[in-house]
Amino acid sequence: MSTAQAAYVVLEKNGAFEVRRYEPHVLAVSRESDLRGYSGFNVLFDYISGGNRESKKISMTAPVLNNLDDKPLTTAFVMPSGLTLANLPQPNASGPDLVEVPARYNPPYLPGFVKRNELLVEVRQD
Repeated sequence: MSTAQAAYVVLEKNGAFEVRRYEPHVLAVSRESDLRGYSGFNVLFDYISGGNRESKKISMTAPVLNNLDDKPLTTAFVMPSGLTLANLPQPNASGPDLVEVPARYNPPYLPGFVKRNELLVEVRQD
């Protein structure tokens, strides 16, 4: 099973360490009720599974993003390449927020013992 990934360009590589610039994309973002991340993930999965105003299914992409720094806590799915705010189906009332992210992983079904964890850190390019 293949999962589409967010588009990026590798700016620097040093062993297992990469500095990436992600292309502009749209996120579907849901608030979390606690650190386990189940409530937000379920809202997002429902949205891409056709739980939206058009009953349209959307492909799953990687990575799944968790923001644990801000209140409220959030989980986000990167929308597939080519989908924009203009052509994405609108969420139902209880659905996620859609957010455009300007230019600035792992599939979720991988078992933990083969999963490569990633950390996203925003860096300033001078």
